[in-house]
Amino acid sequence: MSRPLKTTSFMSPVWFRADLPRESAVGYWAGPHARIAGRLPNMAEYVQRHFSPTDHGYWPSSPTVGTTVPAHWRCDGVAEVRFGSTAAALAMPMHMREVYLDEQNLFERVLGQVTGPGGGRWWTDGHDDAVGHRTVLRRRRGVRGRTFRAYVHDRIGPALHEAGARDLRTYTFLPWSRFVHPTLGVGHDNPTFRRYHGSVVVGADSRAAVEELLKSEQVAGIVADQHTVLTAAHAYTVERSVPVVRP
Repeated sequence: MSRPLKTTSFMSPVWFRADLPRESAVGYWAGPHARIAGRLPNMAEYVQRHFSPTDHGYWPSSPTVGTTVPAHWRCDGVAEVRFGSTAAALAMPMHMREVYLDEQNLFERVLGQVTGPGGGRWWTDGHDDAVGHRTVLRRRRGVRGRTFRAYVHDRIGPALHEAGARDLRTYTFLPWSRFVHPTLGVGHDNPTFRRYHGSVVVGADSRAAVEELLKSEQVAGIVADQHTVLTAAHAYTVERSVPVVRP
């Protein structure tokens, strides 16, 4: 792909209920809940990213940029949705009632976030469910949104692409609103100092290949000045990707 494909997307970090065994929540998310969500119209792609409960916080560190994922703010995965058009994204809420009602069966907190029109970039062709990596980014206060978006899409994306990522998507989000995904019976608390403003999804041949990407000269270049744009870069290993809807 010579140029990244612009997408309108929805990313929803999720926390499993603390009173359920993890394996039960994982199974329900990939099974019954996926079948309910998979019936929704207007989605060009929907993939569940299940995070490792132990392998996280390994993005290269630099002064004043937090890379350790706080134990009490470690999410269990993310639902990644790509829409065929902005109109399709705007029409989605009217179809979500069954999904909203089902989320209380497995989730404790859901933080739906949207990119806005063309706010995502898909850098690679095809669909790759190899070993994955996801880093969520927190914009430094005082840095303009336009500067942050340029850093994510014009610096981080090209660097990882040039370094050899097999699958690569970059996203920047609209300002947080709990009404984007108003699940009933599920928490939406998202304090200002914990909010994320962007995300990078990377696929590689193996966990070792992810490490090689992060040690590359291209990544070293963006890490050198990430403190000018970011206050946090929290990395998670994607233990399993579950493709619910594919083009």
